[in-house]
Amino acid sequence: RKGVADLLIMLEESPEDKVHALLTIGAYADAAAVAAKARDSNLIYTTISAYEGGLPNNEEGKSLYFSGIINKFPTEAVNMFTSYYCRLGTLAVGDANPAVNIFLRRQKHTEAGLMIAKKALLVESMEGNKREQQKIEMLKDASKIFDVGGKDCAFQKACVDEQIQLMAEQEQLRLAYGSNEVAPPSSSVTSTIMSILKHGAVDQRSAHKLNADAERIAKKFKVPEKRLWHVKVRAFSESGQWAVLRNFCDSRAKPPIGIKPFALAVIKGKQGEAEIMHYVGLMQDKTDADDRYDLLCEAGLWKKALEEAVKQGDGRKIVNVRSLCNN
Repeated sequence: RKGVADLLIMLEESPEDKVHALLTIGAYADAAAVAAKARDSNLIYTTISAYEGGLPNNEEGKSLYFSGIINKFPTEAVNMFTSYYCRLGTLAVGDANPAVNIFLRRQKHTEAGLMIAKKALLVESMEGNKREQQKIEMLKDASKIFDVGGKDCAFQKACVDEQIQLMAEQEQLRLAYGSNEVAPPSSSVTSTIMSILKHGAVDQRSAHKLNADAERIAKKFKVPEKRLWHVKVRAFSESGQWAVLRNFCDSRAKPPIGIKPFALAVIKGKQGEAEIMHYVGLMQDKTDADDRYDLLCEAGLWKKALEEAVKQGDGRKIVNVRSLCNN
């Protein structure tokens, strides 16, 4: 009888009727193949749902459900199946394990590890250290999957391992200084360094230790020298550590980022003329002429700007000062 049924189904021209007939006799994979050939997403979904409903409602049934679709169903059905559980896994209250299971069965270690890593960064169900610890444990699981993936996952594994190290460092820093303002959870390397340096305005006695910790973090996570200098300028200026900023600038004869960022920081911080001129006065190279003029205009020091324009013999700059100063 099954043979007769198969012959009759072969003669059926309607994809929908053919799919339903195949589902009736339990030929789920054949039904999925017909639906995929017809490029009908609704029929593909119907075959997946029917296959799930025909299996036992236990752990063995769940295992057969995943392995059957991945190993027997056409690519279109597998892709839909994967997309559904991926979307479900990315939701804040969704479970990422089914999607991870699918990727691992399909030997897609990069996607499986990324799914866990993304889910780890969405963890909000716990508070404080427990939440961070849960994130770290999930990231460790992602790292293990990337490790299994070998060379194809080397970059992703390195990123996740560095994130785990950063989160561990952040927790130690918060405990060491007794403040959640230092290295707040989920902050980047740059934000972590900035928060450490800003804390010097609150805890001046620990300023030397804070700077040492900032340097250590920068070295450990390979922060480029110029970026670190820009971060320090911003941190000291935003926290009002003007004396520290001046000492930092004077620590090098020629700072790797130049003097201009320091001058802009004190101008933005609405510091006095003497503080601004300290930095502008350090810019004595011929190549600094335009920057000196621009900084004086930015600070509203029109007399100084006019003197600089006259010194350079630039008539356009003289006219520009006259038009801007309203005096």
